[in-house]
Amino acid sequence: MKKPFLLVFAVLLAGFSFGQKGNGTNTNVFSNPLYVRIGYGSPGEDLKSEKVLTAGAQFELGSIFYINAVKLPEKLKLGIDATFLSFSGLVNRDSLSKNNKTNSYFTAGVKLGPCLSYNFAGHWIADAFIKFHPQYFITGEHDKYDAATQFKLGSSMGINIRYKALMIGCEFTSAKYDFDVATTTTRTALETTSKTIKLPVTFISLGVNL
Repeated sequence: MKKPFLLVFAVLLAGFSFGQKGNGTNTNVFSNPLYVRIGYGSPGEDLKSEKVLTAGAQFELGSIFYINAVKLPEKLKLGIDATFLSFSGLVNRDSLSKNNKTNSYFTAGVKLGPCLSYNFAGHWIADAFIKFHPQYFITGEHDKYDAATQFKLGSSMGINIRYKALMIGCEFTSAKYDFDVATTTTRTALETTSKTIKLPVTFISLGVNL
């Protein structure tokens, strides 16, 4: 499981080195910003329809490495959006349970992919990105759904609007996880079946460039 992280780290180093070459035409606006952001998530799809996922949260640290060697119109830049740390938590509120059980699930990983930035006015920049999202899925408290810690490859796509040091973004993430689902076959017997559940989450984030 360490190999995917080592591969991502190697690509980050290569992208950083390549991104420093050449001189851009709009260096006062485009840079290689280190960003920190937090987000609120709205999960959906399979698990939500069975046990309502009500909320999610996200914390990320990353940077955009612009590839100055790629020649584009002055207001456009191609780069690599590398999230060094991506941590999210999901809360699954079971309103049907007698004790109103709250389940929690966590992910920790990195993200990496291309980013196209457009300087549409002054210090305003719009980013569009798509990234691979290798991650560990970790269960916290759980009731009906049980899942061991597992490594999965997810995906991420979204947009940012930046003004100087401020950033607001909208991101859609998706990955499939393996759950064991306990079902009651008789009054005293329980049966466990395996089920792959897709968990897409939409995050709205606010961040700063350092």
